[in-house]
Amino acid sequence: MGLPNLLLRPAILADQAFAEVLYSSTRDDLHMMVSDLIIIKLLISMQYHAQVAGYKATYSDAEYWIIEMQGVAVGRVVIDSVAATLRIVDISVLPGVRRQGCAGEVLRRMQGRAAMAGQEMRLTVHQSNSAARRLYLTLGFCVESEDALSAHLRWHA
Repeated sequence: MGLPNLLLRPAILADQAFAEVLYSSTRDDLHMMVSDLIIIKLLISMQYHAQVAGYKATYSDAEYWIIEMQGVAVGRVVIDSVAATLRIVDISVLPGVRRQGCAGEVLRRMQGRAAMAGQEMRLTVHQSNSAARRLYLTLGFCVESEDALSAHLRWHA
């Protein structure tokens, strides 16, 4: 199967504006706030920059990849590959391309990479993100643990 027109390329500095737009598209919780639009945009920007700083602090050697379809950036995946584990730190796609197989294709490619390196894969999904959780389970991930906010999943070849 697969999506032959899907390209994964390393993120560059020029992708920062896209990454901010993508992050904003994932924050329905903040967009639904009853407040001034300027305040909401400022809050989303602050949250984005906090996420960037948190990723750099926690996953200092992470790889940032832009997902393109037909030459257009549609998503991003952040991975951290350490020893026997390839961690999907973050994967997100724009709302207009969700449920079209893009994230699944990226994850299958990462599973291939992990299998070739003899690594397992790990990721965390918010309990409210049932569509992503279904995708991960379909791809062979198993719930290793969970709490009220998140489920921690693992995959191995």
